[in-house]
Amino acid sequence: MHATISDLITDLVHNSIEANAKEITLNVEETETNLKVVIQDNGKGMSAETLEKAKDPFWSDGKHEHRKVGLGLPFLFQTSEMTGGSAEIETKEGTGTTVTFNLDPQNVDLPMFGNFVSTAVSLMTYGFEGNLTIEHSRNRKNYSVSKNELTDALGNLNDMENMILLKQFIESNEKELR
Repeated sequence: MHATISDLITDLVHNSIEANAKEITLNVEETETNLKVVIQDNGKGMSAETLEKAKDPFWSDGKHEHRKVGLGLPFLFQTSEMTGGSAEIETKEGTGTTVTFNLDPQNVDLPMFGNFVSTAVSLMTYGFEGNLTIEHSRNRKNYSVSKNELTDALGNLNDMENMILLKQFIESNEKELR
């Protein structure tokens, strides 16, 4: 299992990046009774057969030369099951994939959420050519930011000064959600 929900989110967004997605949307909705995460991409998608294999922790599609297992989706389903939540994957070859999971924030087995600011900064600065949009809402307050918007405003997001500004921007938006 992942140490935090943020780790799980990072793993799933990386799956989208590795599927050659050019548009990825990460939507996190938090209420007192539900934590809903939706990751939608326009990557290569999967056949029904590949999706079933991807749920097996002892199967890997070979995208990582030295890794013989793929644990992201199995950990997603394990976390959902352990916490009384749900997870589903909609995918179509050549079209993309949508991963949705709902978790009970009151469940004692739910991992900590983790540092979402660090997660968002890491995902925004990860070296891929596509656009990532992050939408986060908590108790009717929300914000949305896209990698393309940030790049237009700041330039290279991997420049140290711009990374600091990006972190401050995400932190200020997260504080507004409290």
